Amino acid sequence: DYYAVDMLNQVLSGGESARLNQRVVENDQLALFCGAFSFGLEDPGLTLGFAMCNMGVDPSQVEAAMNDEVERMKRELISDRELQKLKNQIEYGFVTGNQSMAGIAESLANYHTYFGDANLINTEIERYLAITPEDIRAAAQKYYVPEQRVTLYFLHDPNSQP
Repeated sequence: DYYAVDMLNQVLSGGESARLNQRVVENDQLALFCGAFSFGLEDPGLTLGFAMCNMGVDPSQVEAAMNDEVERMKRELISDRELQKLKNQIEYGFVTGNQSMAGIAESLANYHTYFGDANLINTEIERYLAITPEDIRAAAQKYYVPEQRVTLYFLHDPNSQP
């Protein structure tokens, strides 16, 4: 499910037109920035969602807005336009990340270390491109549940000196 989860995070935070940025930063103006990304690890991975609140905004408001967008991903399929944009971003990232010998070496090392298969460099694009909107929604429903979440607020101490 790694590829579906990674694509889910791209829809949520892959650029300025991504859902979290549009909702939390642009429309509601609750945060300076926000996003989400996956850590693909040998064992079950981790997704990290984050935001930096605007001054005077309660972090729980930001969390609620981010949760609303995640819940939307659980209910609705992404549009054909979003899917094509997502696939374009993934292909672009793969090509640019592997255009140098150092990039290829890093990819091979990562595939071997995390997945035990350096040959993934030859098949990963196809794995991403095979993901459907239904797969992305199913990943959101399976993994993005409150019981599997830890929320941390890093708050400024108003009594601290700069």
